[in-house]
Amino acid sequence: MPEKKKPGKWGVLTMMCFAMFIMTIDTTMMNVSISALVADLHTTVEGIQLAIALYALVMAAFMIIGAKIADFWGTKKTFTVGLIIYGVGTTVATLSPNLLVLLIGWSILEGIGAAMMMPVTVTYLTKEYEGKDRAFAFGVWGGIAGAAAAFGPIIGGFFTTYITWRLGFGMEAFIVVGMLAKMNILRDYPPTKKLKFDLPGAILSATGLFFVTLSILMINPLGEAPVLAVMTLGILILLLFVHRERKLARSGGDPLVHMHLFRSRVFTVGNLVSIFFQITLAGIMFTIPVFLQTVAGYNAMDTGLALMPLSVSMLVFSIYGQKLLKYLTPKHIIQVGIVMAFIGLYLLMTEFSVYSTGLTLAPGMVFYGIGLGLIFSQITNLAMSGASKSEEAEASGVFNSQKQLGMSLGTAFIGAVLIMGMINSITRMVQSQYPEVSKQQVIDWILRIKQGEIQIPPEYLPQINHLTNIALAEAMRSAMMFMMLSLIIGGVLSFFLPGTKNRKK
Repeated sequence: MPEKKKPGKWGVLTMMCFAMFIMTIDTTMMNVSISALVADLHTTVEGIQLAIALYALVMAAFMIIGAKIADFWGTKKTFTVGLIIYGVGTTVATLSPNLLVLLIGWSILEGIGAAMMMPVTVTYLTKEYEGKDRAFAFGVWGGIAGAAAAFGPIIGGFFTTYITWRLGFGMEAFIVVGMLAKMNILRDYPPTKKLKFDLPGAILSATGLFFVTLSILMINPLGEAPVLAVMTLGILILLLFVHRERKLARSGGDPLVHMHLFRSRVFTVGNLVSIFFQITLAGIMFTIPVFLQTVAGYNAMDTGLALMPLSVSMLVFSIYGQKLLKYLTPKHIIQVGIVMAFIGLYLLMTEFSVYSTGLTLAPGMVFYGIGLGLIFSQITNLAMSGASKSEEAEASGVFNSQKQLGMSLGTAFIGAVLIMGMINSITRMVQSQYPEVSKQQVIDWILRIKQGEIQIPPEYLPQINHLTNIALAEAMRSAMMFMMLSLIIGGVLSFFLPGTKNRKK
């Protein structure tokens, strides 16, 4: 057990967990409320998807800048200003009469506020806790993030079904007010020296991350978006950013990010391992609700309840995973977590069929949740241990940026795998009866159906729905295999993590 320091020593952790909760729950809570948002705001599904995507874009683009601001304002001012901006944003979103106001409140103001708060949460936990306390704190913090993503559909489904989707944003505004009332819990860590803000570097990093994230969100196997061109542009801008930061550091200036941070093996590998399991988490949170609502006929509330085994196991093992430090190193706990998550994905893959329910998927979700909980319990603390005290702010900005990229990658890539898997399955079933039909013709039919150009006779609907469900079940198995591959890559990378207490090598 962690030794006692002072009464209320977990107050800072509680504040950071509330911050992480409201920042993480937004997207999954609103994902199940899209239809209600469309009706209330007199907009389209594409408009709401734009709001969700723009929230991720703003957060990713401003995360490193938000982290660096703490080196100029201090931790408390940065966190407080970010929290106020976020609170204003969620209040505007609660009262939004149309899509434009929702975009301003949710996507822009909340995104900027989150970009300022999220890196500081890592800094606070790093500065406030040491040793086993720090491992425990990061485990709880990571578990809350994962659980918020998993519980989001339950909360969003309940509010949307029985009250109004606006209460989701209203709940966040209420939490913000409570946090502002307790700001005395947080001590300030002021800047240790006067720095000059790297404005050109800030513009380059924000622009590069914006375009890279945008290209990921544009991925659509049935679309013609210039994904590669946008991604290449983003990467080139980020390379220019790296060149500038190195040159600025050599000349004795104050770069936005010190590139020698990446000489730390534990920091660099920790970030790489993290991004690959974040891809699987985003994939799970995207595909399972789609499957349950399409094939099993679940509503938003039922879907949220079906995710409970994942939510609970992830939260429990992220909190108690640090107890395994008595027997295993952080590296080995992460590797055990990867194995457990892999087993969970394998169990899910073997279970998907037109007869699957939340109950039959529960064992796989429990194993997956246990695995991710164990990874969450160690990965942030381990990665951040590779940064010196003077690099903590920028290191937390980089770490949280890759988390956002990982979540975007997971949603986009797994979504693309799901669509292509369905097309391949439907093509195979159609060609088994009509060999003269090409795959391109099937794709053209699907595109025309999306545009409402093909009217299916009612007598054929049951058979077509059954074939679609079979295709989706097969596509889910392909998506699980893709996620298992992502975990294998993360597992291979984990062998490069230091296995001892000497982590900064």
